[in-house]
Amino acid sequence: MGAAAGRVDALTFMGGLVAGILVFAELYPRLAAFVWSGELGEGTLAELLGVPFWVLAGAVVLMALGAFWLVRRLEPKQEANR
Repeated sequence: MGAAAGRVDALTFMGGLVAGILVFAELYPRLAAFVWSGELGEGTLAELLGVPFWVLAGAVVLMALGAFWLVRRLEPKQEANR
């Protein structure tokens, strides 16, 4: 929406995005071997960590709730400093 309104920061972001895509597309033939050199096959983070999926899912939910709680707790302090 910012780019449609002509905001310079949004237009700069859009320009950088397009430039990055074009540069990557031009360099991809030379980077392809590197991009695919780390092929690890199929696997999940839970398998990598050696824990059941539900434990990992529960941990992610707890981390998200903790982050929401922390932001909510810090937010009033930010408003008071303005």
